[in-house]
Amino acid sequence: MQLLRENRRGRSKSLHWAHALRIALSIFLLVGVAVHSPAQVPTSVTPPPAKAEPAAPIDPLGRKTPRSALLGLLKYETKQDFATAAQYLQPTPGRDTNLVQRAKELQELLSRFQGTPGLLSDDPEGTVEAGLSPGQVRAGAIVVGGTTVDLILVRVDDQDSGKIWLVSRETVAKIPGLYGQMKGEAPTVAKRIVPAALTSRHPLGLSLAQWFGWLVSIPISWVLAWLLGFLLSAPRRVWRKLRKVHFRTIWETPLGMPLRCIIAILLHALFVYLLEPPLLYRTYYFRFLAGLLAGCVVWFVSRLADQGFERAVNRTRTQRPGGESILIVMQRLGHVVMLIVALIIAFSLFGFNVKTALTGLGIGGLALALGAQKTLENVIGGVSMLMDKALHIGNFCKIGAQLGTVEDIGLRSIKLRTLDQSLLVVPNGLLAQMQFENFGPRRKCLINQRFSLRIETRVEQLRFVLDRVQSMLDQQPAIETGTSRIRVANFAGAAFELELWAYGKTGDWTEFTAIRQDVILKIAEIVEAAGTRLAAPTQLTYLANDSGIDADKANDGVRA
Repeated sequence: MQLLRENRRGRSKSLHWAHALRIALSIFLLVGVAVHSPAQVPTSVTPPPAKAEPAAPIDPLGRKTPRSALLGLLKYETKQDFATAAQYLQPTPGRDTNLVQRAKELQELLSRFQGTPGLLSDDPEGTVEAGLSPGQVRAGAIVVGGTTVDLILVRVDDQDSGKIWLVSRETVAKIPGLYGQMKGEAPTVAKRIVPAALTSRHPLGLSLAQWFGWLVSIPISWVLAWLLGFLLSAPRRVWRKLRKVHFRTIWETPLGMPLRCIIAILLHALFVYLLEPPLLYRTYYFRFLAGLLAGCVVWFVSRLADQGFERAVNRTRTQRPGGESILIVMQRLGHVVMLIVALIIAFSLFGFNVKTALTGLGIGGLALALGAQKTLENVIGGVSMLMDKALHIGNFCKIGAQLGTVEDIGLRSIKLRTLDQSLLVVPNGLLAQMQFENFGPRRKCLINQRFSLRIETRVEQLRFVLDRVQSMLDQQPAIETGTSRIRVANFAGAAFELELWAYGKTGDWTEFTAIRQDVILKIAEIVEAAGTRLAAPTQLTYLANDSGIDADKANDGVRA
């Protein structure tokens, strides 16, 4: 019994160990499946967020492009902030260069600078120039005596500001020598003549002598321009007086004023250059003068085009009447185009990005076209009307219920001077949809009159009137022969109704009304000579005393 009990205990222990082994194996398999399941079953894994690229460093001094770097240097030089201006100069590694002192010396040397800072590249990469390595730009030259030193800008990598443009170390190294050479020069005649009181004070960066010279140069430039024009036209004036020929020089025409302005601006720019103002002031002032010069050149070209259009209009009026309206509209379109060209040139000279503006102009033009549909409709209607040659200036026409003479044809509307001398403005878009009568192109005008003779008129009187009126129409020089006629149109009521058809040989409305009046008066004389009269509106009333129906006669008629 004891052996049986021990045997049972051994089995139960073995069963417990087997059960524990199964549990351990199950846990091991479960962990293995859990570990290897991501590799076997595809799951959507969210990629880690990309690292944000660091923003490009911003240079507080604006040295990202060659133009902005040079203009910034000039700005601080003009303000005499040499500590900040020194940051536009490239230091030399391993040498203790006093850049502040170099900036002070450069300020005086800039009066000898030859170049146009406003025309430098505004691209951060700069431009490729012959003789220079990539990353270098020639901004101009400093000329002292017979020595010329190029002002070179170089692109460097600054740890705080990134890629910036600085005055190259080679140029900085040559500044002391140029400065010493300039100081060793003898003073000019102007500096010896001008009092020290006018050169010692510098309000707004200019000496009093420079301010005075700038103010005086404006009237002097204008007087010299007028004097130059007078001297150039003197030979033609003498020739005209000797030959006694009527002739106008170009200075006496509408071209004279814009031409004088162009010469005056060029002379004034020369005087300002000789005054040697600070380079920054000179740069911006020359931009202003360049804008004025561009405007005057466009003004001159516009006046020249106007003269050409006037000659073409006069020739068209004499040779092919009716085409002058198209020329006038083309002239106005030319004015608009020239104005746009002048504005684009002025904006480019003042440093604006014209390419971006033109790109935006296309989008803005589309928006403008959508918002100004009526205006575009009028413009298109006006162009189509001119191309069809439906109306011309000076035509007498009827628009709606208004009669008048066309005074002007524009791109948006036409102007009609009515008979009561009021000005009627009709949009071209509306006119293109209306039916209007143009009396201008007519070579002849129709006289269509109806008149009546009294019912008491005898036949011989009626024939007399018809024959005499027809004879009068045939003999009238202002009436077209072969097409005029007079006929009895109706015989009803209390009158004979006659109808007259005749063409007056004129297209002018005023002459036509005079011809029509003469014909009507002669018809009245013929009627009076025939012994009859024109019929007036009448109404006939008949009075009768008729008896009623006779009953006996009515019965006899029924029986019959």
